[in-house]
Amino acid sequence: MLQLLAAVLATSAFAPMPQAVDQDMLASLQAPSLSMMEEDGDGSVIAVAEEDVPNFAQDVEGNLGTRLSFTFHYAHLFNSKIDDDMGEFDMDQLRFRVKGSTAITDDFSLSYGFRYEYDGFNFAEGGFFGAGQPWSDIHTVQFNFGGFWSLDDHWSVFAGGVFRFARESEADWSDSLEAGGAAAVSYRFSDTLTIGGGLGVITQLEEDPLFYPIIIVDWEIIDRLVLTTRVSTGWANETGIELVYHWTDNWDVGIGAAYDYQRFRINDEGPIAGGVGEFTALPFFGFVNWNPLPAFNASLYVGVNTYGELKAVRSNGSTAASVNYGMGFLLGAQGTISF
Repeated sequence: MLQLLAAVLATSAFAPMPQAVDQDMLASLQAPSLSMMEEDGDGSVIAVAEEDVPNFAQDVEGNLGTRLSFTFHYAHLFNSKIDDDMGEFDMDQLRFRVKGSTAITDDFSLSYGFRYEYDGFNFAEGGFFGAGQPWSDIHTVQFNFGGFWSLDDHWSVFAGGVFRFARESEADWSDSLEAGGAAAVSYRFSDTLTIGGGLGVITQLEEDPLFYPIIIVDWEIIDRLVLTTRVSTGWANETGIELVYHWTDNWDVGIGAAYDYQRFRINDEGPIAGGVGEFTALPFFGFVNWNPLPAFNASLYVGVNTYGELKAVRSNGSTAASVNYGMGFLLGAQGTISF
């Protein structure tokens, strides 16, 4: 159900006031992606397909050259009870992302990137998940690549792929590989409205490939108020929706909802030896973003995870446990440096 919900959450990406932006790269293709279009100062179209689950991302600047950005992210999900007396848990989340872009011509740019994710699950004693500790520390290493074509003043196309390794500590790398790709097209109707769509696919561990839609809608509602599915701060893989108010030139405030979907290989030591774990989350949050310099911004956010699922799958493909977990508060921070 949450996979379908992710497709709904990724229905739009709404652009802020016309401005030049950097290029991002293709990101994790693990749930429906986010996209947006922007217009730079000279009126040329800039396309963005923003990350994280599956995601694929790029911002294209109209000048030749290479751009890089480095993002550090930390979040903590406080204690959450698992349904049916199966235990409780809290979670630490770390992210480090490198995004790059190289404009080959005025109309074509390459995007590329690297992403490391750490998810530390702390299960309390009791219940299936507590007593058995089916998994603990999850590590994900991901590489992205893609391209963007500006066909004319209205039409733009972007496409690319990703491969990643998602595994618990000491699990086999060779059994943890997922890969996929996505493509989309967008049309700019006006300075404040862009609509488009596409299709993506990603392989899944011990499961059929996941096909997902890419739906692009950019909308500046009024001056300084933006509704966007390019989630720039907040929980996890940046798949969701935000309502952002550009309070000043250096400060933004907003509210949002995100979606996180992860599937990873479990090591050979626990009760689900060699199997697969799955985690989903649906948090709502408020945030403040500080942008003191063009090359640096920092965000702080607080919220509540309203719903999620935990699933443990044995190595033979049978389900050992699949259960929802309850509400939990979250706190996080993020910083980005661009060159």
